[in-house]
Order: sequence, then structure tokens, then C-alpha cells
Amino acid sequence: MAMLLLILLLVFAAVTALSFAFLTRQPVTIMPSEAFVPVRYESAHAPSGLIRVFYPLLNVLAPLFAPLPFADYRRALTDNLRKAGFGDSVTANHVFPLKLITAIATPFVLRLVIESVNWPPLFLATMVGGFLLPDKLINDIKKARWRDILRTMPGAVDVLSLSVEAGLDFQVAMQRFVERGTPGALRDEFSTILNDMRLGKTRAEAIRDFGRRVTLPDVGSFVSVLVQADQLGVPIGEVLRSQAAVMRVQRFQRAEQEGARASQKLLVPLVFFIFPAVLIVILGPVALHFISGE
Repeated sequence: MAMLLLILLLVFAAVTALSFAFLTRQPVTIMPSEAFVPVRYESAHAPSGLIRVFYPLLNVLAPLFAPLPFADYRRALTDNLRKAGFGDSVTANHVFPLKLITAIATPFVLRLVIESVNWPPLFLATMVGGFLLPDKLINDIKKARWRDILRTMPGAVDVLSLSVEAGLDFQVAMQRFVERGTPGALRDEFSTILNDMRLGKTRAEAIRDFGRRVTLPDVGSFVSVLVQADQLGVPIGEVLRSQAAVMRVQRFQRAEQEGARASQKLLVPLVFFIFPAVLIVILGPVALHFISGE
């Protein structure tokens, strides 16, 4: 009975918050000087996955969690959200209510599938797992984003190199890539670099921020080379061409390493699943022959 009341209370709170969000929405004009800027689902910084599903509710609940302390955790979570590509659209105050929702909902969802979740220790364990679920999802989004950047980085640097050597300015070449390139995490990051430069940052500062958001060795070397070229006045086209060649070699080396690891991972299913089945097929008739005494 208590579980049913808790579910009804959660549903009532969600419906109330959503109704409040939609009924109180008004077409107002917000001046740039005002402190609050409404968040929209746009470009790289749009919420995705589970966060997008609950985003209207989270946007309403977020101010309630603003007074919470946990400064170190807030700092780490904000950094993780930025690296996952959420930008300013999702903050730690959005994640806190999501963690509460998943902590409450996970045991009841699993209860529909597994009868033993009603056991108090297991019920508590699933609540803890649900509480940690948003952190895991954010980490997974970050890793997938970084894999996409690693995959597309060499080709993008090649395009920038050819554009700059053809006579375009570096910023114009990056703008062309953003306008015509394949949608993905790298294009979104280049768009962020351009926006930062339009807002007054120097090229070196905007590129350094890119390196802070994507802490990968390949991106770090790309950032350091561009910053040094900007400071020393080296022609950017030559730097991009040499960096593209280095990245192609690194991508080939990563592919070789992944292939070597794949062969090692195949040993486990071979030893525990395939080899026993083959032995049963080969030795089974012989064993039956000896057992029957024929």
C-alpha cells in the first residue's frame, strides 16, 4: 500500500509541475541585461536521452535544488556536463532532481519484472543504483562524444588545411566546415569555438577552451600546435597539414590496437562456449558408443 501511495505521489508531482510549466508560460521579451536566459533545445547543447524526456519537469524543479551545497561534486558534475556537450542547457541543478526521480522510479520499474525486488536490501540497492544512473548516463554520453571526435578529427583537419592553403582565413575555413560538414560532436565544438571568438575571445583562448572541454591526447596536441602557431606567427596551413598527417598515423595505430584487443576478447567465448560445443559434437557419439558397450 505504501509503495502504491509513493507512486501516486510521484505521478501527481510530475503532472503538477508540467501543468505549472505550460500554464504559466507567457510570450515575454527578455532583455540581454536580465539574469535569466531561457534554455532551448538547440545544436550541440540540447539535452538528450533520459534528460531530454524529463527536461520540462527538471527545468521547473531545478531552482529548488540551487541552495544545496556539495561544492566539489557540483564542480565535478558541471565539468562532466560540459565535456558531454550539454553546455549551459543542463546544470547540476537539473541533474539533482533527475537523480531523485530515477532513485524512486527504478525499484518500482524493476519490481514489475523481478518479484524479489520487494526484498528490502535489494530494494535499497536498486534505489542506490537509480540514484547513480544519471552520472553513468552522462559519462556514457561523454565517452561516445569523444569517440566521435577522435573518428572525425583527421578528416576535419585535412579539410581545414586544404581550405587555408587555398587562401581562406582559418576562421572562415572553420565556418565553412561548420556550415557544410557532417553533423557531429566535432562540428558542434568548432561551432562553439567560433561563437566564443564572436563574443570577444581571442583565437588562442577559444581553442584552449576546446582543449579543456575535450581532454584527449590528440585534441591536446592539436590545440597546443595551433596556439603555438598563433603566438609565433607560423603559417597556419603548414601546421594544419603536418598535424593532419600525424593524426592519420595515430588513427591507424589505434585501429591496429583495437584489432589486437578484439582477438584477445574472442578467447573467452571460444574457450567457454565454442570449444565445449565442438567437443560435445565430436566426442559425444564416441562416448555414447563406449557407454552402451557396443
